[in-house]
Amino acid sequence: MKINFLSTACLIMIISSLAPFNSNEENREHTKKKWKPLFNGKDFTGWIKYLGVPEPTSSVPGFTKDEKGKYTTDFGINNDPLEVYTIVQEDGSPAIKVSGEVFGTLITEDEYENYHLKLEFKWGQKKWPPRMHLPRDAGLLYHGFGKPGSIFKRWHSTQECQIQEGDTGDYWPIGGVTIDIPSVQTDTSKWWIYNSGAALRNYYFSNEMSERRCFKNPDNEKPYGQWNTVEIIVSGDSSIHIVNDKVVMRLYNSRKVVDGVSVPLSRGKISLQSEGAELYYRNIEIRKVND
Repeated sequence: MKINFLSTACLIMIISSLAPFNSNEENREHTKKKWKPLFNGKDFTGWIKYLGVPEPTSSVPGFTKDEKGKYTTDFGINNDPLEVYTIVQEDGSPAIKVSGEVFGTLITEDEYENYHLKLEFKWGQKKWPPRMHLPRDAGLLYHGFGKPGSIFKRWHSTQECQIQEGDTGDYWPIGGVTIDIPSVQTDTSKWWIYNSGAALRNYYFSNEMSERRCFKNPDNEKPYGQWNTVEIIVSGDSSIHIVNDKVVMRLYNSRKVVDGVSVPLSRGKISLQSEGAELYYRNIEIRKVND
């Protein structure tokens, strides 16, 4: 696979612009004005809630279980009887609280391309089945398309910047997407890790997890209980994952698979996952790049 060098050059310029300005206050104010909030701090205007099939441990009035005690119906769109997604004040700021009790996604109504997105997240305390004894998990999804819940009655097709304890910044594909990442295989396992000087390796949605996951490098996540900043910069079909001001992965040749053929994927919806863990999202902002 070839690297899109135009996009790569743009990304390098954008990364350089992240450094603090050495110019005057006017430049700082000009840059600040480019940011647009995706979360207004008051309600879910601009977002769609999708929630999947609840776990048997949840109590959902009006929902029936099969003979094995499992729910068979998803909550669907904008139906949140367990208040999985709510708006609260956390550490003095408005935040989206995700209980994690039901797997699902909070999806932007609009699609985006050529942008710089940033948000803060912090883990809560609660964990839910089936991830009671696993690391707290969620995700920042981008280039999303397709029907909500079309993948496992939980997700839609999308690229993922992982948000998980100890793994924030990793890459996962969900559904009919694929991407190329410079990466090397670790010495002690079948897993792959990002390495900026390595050859490109293709990642795609597969039952074999090592075909799907690429570990970020370096690890720059803060300890439990602290707010972390996660950023994604998208330029054409290339992207960058940034955790707490540190680039942890560069990704190239984003594509979706249509009738068995890969076509460029450079735009789509942005989503925040609920995946069995309580957490908070705040200060969700976006700005255009390449203007």
